[in-house]
Amino acid sequence: MNHKDPFQEFAPAILRIYRRDKEAFWAAVMAPFLANNISLLDWWHHLKVDVELLAAFKGLDKEAQRILREFSAPLGIDVTQWRSNRVQYFKDAYPIFAFLAVWMDEMGLNEFLNRYDEILRSAVFGVAGYGILDENVDGASPSPVEILASQSLICEYESIILDVFGVTTVNLCVLHRMRSIFLAAEIKEKNMRGKASPYRLEAPEDCGAKGAHVVTPFMLSLERLGKAQWIDKYWEVFLLFGAVIQIIDDWTDLEGDLMVGHYSYVTLGVENIRSASPKQMTKTLRSDSVRTRETYNRSKEMIARSRALLAELQDPFLARLVDVTDLRLDSYFRKELNFIPASS
Repeated sequence: MNHKDPFQEFAPAILRIYRRDKEAFWAAVMAPFLANNISLLDWWHHLKVDVELLAAFKGLDKEAQRILREFSAPLGIDVTQWRSNRVQYFKDAYPIFAFLAVWMDEMGLNEFLNRYDEILRSAVFGVAGYGILDENVDGASPSPVEILASQSLICEYESIILDVFGVTTVNLCVLHRMRSIFLAAEIKEKNMRGKASPYRLEAPEDCGAKGAHVVTPFMLSLERLGKAQWIDKYWEVFLLFGAVIQIIDDWTDLEGDLMVGHYSYVTLGVENIRSASPKQMTKTLRSDSVRTRETYNRSKEMIARSRALLAELQDPFLARLVDVTDLRLDSYFRKELNFIPASS
């Protein structure tokens, strides 16, 4: 008996669940934003996720691994066995994949929904490629083989995504901009390693550049929707709420970053940062209530700017994703940094 592969089943399953109970869907599918490293088992136990939803996401894992093994085998390698291939990066994108399917449905982008399996396939290559590249340039002993393989994966991602959305001047510019802001962020970060943070206190939105490839399908849909003139504003939205997620990650990865001399947004203005051990400096920074409050307030400002832009763009569905990012921000600062915001 023939079965459709999990990627072909994904969008129909997501939309079926969404239409049955929209509020329950939002509560479940966005749950990974509310906790760090949440497992599917925890997700099931605490939120009583629908069996169909759980199956849809579990199916993505297995299919992604199969695709990467098949792609890398002719090269004599297996990227699924590399530590640099961070499977968690793909899991972190689950809510984006689900939200994109709903957004496309609400926007009437049926042509793209019919090829959603190809969008997911491109995402496998994009997430793996950029993730492997990021891990290598962050590490003390980068692997030439892994760096070259990451470029091969990124080329495959770009080829598939443009085939789905169309090779137009607008879409080529979107893809070039996505790649450029990622590379610019990495170059600045590595150039400043062991010296200082590459960020500026007054521009926290710059932190959102490194996850731009995950939201590219939204941007590549805008021309078809007749919204190409709003691309700059949409970029601003994605960089703003993406920066909030990155600042949360900066707090989470603080000790590991300090060990390799990477100074992030949350270390801006710290004096004598190299005079203490990474462990002690991490403890000092995480107990700094002023610094915690300042990064929280900056993040809240970016959330507010995102909402204002989306109101201007008249895109209430995307505003839902910003709302969930706001919930994740509050949850993280309360649970992980013991920070209780002043009630408004």
